[in-house]
Amino acid sequence: GGVGAVHRGGAETMDVSADLLEMGRTPMCVVSAGVKSILDIPKTLEVLETQGVTVATMGSDIFPAFFTANSGCKAPLRVDTVEQCAQIIHSSHKLGLQNAMLLTVPIPQHLAADGDLIQKATNTALKEA
Repeated sequence: GGVGAVHRGGAETMDVSADLLEMGRTPMCVVSAGVKSILDIPKTLEVLETQGVTVATMGSDIFPAFFTANSGCKAPLRVDTVEQCAQIIHSSHKLGLQNAMLLTVPIPQHLAADGDLIQKATNTALKEA
């Protein structure tokens, strides 16, 4: 599923999903298909960085947007194997870090929605809201 995020306009409304803050204080690994494209992905990545959350994408340099593999944002970290991911988790544990790792796994291309179509529909919905 999708991880919580900063909502569009979140800089003014302070509408930030509680799970982002929880990831900043709980050592765990969250596996997700990314952040839903209707939300503010760049600001979400900023909040995660501020919270000290390690954010990695499996097999891609691009951060995924839940329904699509490409959010238009660079992945903060790329991992290509489960072993690399396990090593990061192990190192964090050994260092006594008290924050999470968010591992995003992009939706397979053959199952992904058309990113342009999703963006157009989102923009239309936001205008009508």
